[in-house]
Amino acid sequence: MNQIQEVKARINELTKQLDQNRFVIIYSNYQKDQFGAGISMCIESTKGHEIDLDFDTSFQLISKTQHSSFSSQEFKNFLKDNQIQKLLLCGFLAEYCIKKTAIDALESGYEVVLLTELIATGDDVQYRKEEMLADLENKGATINNDLYNFA
Repeated sequence: MNQIQEVKARINELTKQLDQNRFVIIYSNYQKDQFGAGISMCIESTKGHEIDLDFDTSFQLISKTQHSSFSSQEFKNFLKDNQIQKLLLCGFLAEYCIKKTAIDALESGYEVVLLTELIATGDDVQYRKEEMLADLENKGATINNDLYNFA
């Protein structure tokens, strides 16, 4: 959990600097056993569903029902309504939510920038993050290691 805690702290700092009209916070809204028997996480009314970020309440929150943010029609509408062509992705877990959202974005013609200093996964599976970054770079995503210059 160390990597996730460190990235969470960086994301908390970042949210204080963002234009809240151009950024959204996506959260998972999964169903019990959605990913297999006994694999339950991010289920409404459970601790794993709470958004553990320190953000201003004026941020737009959008839920998703699958790993990809593109599983949310509200998210797709937000992109279209705001004429967004470039997605800056950060969050958790690299090998699931970030990867699937990036793949769907690339396949939909969006420019994708992966903010590596703001992407995390479990301490014991850091190789998954590295594999995901290499794979997505090969698919056309931009890898950005500069925490302070990402626009």
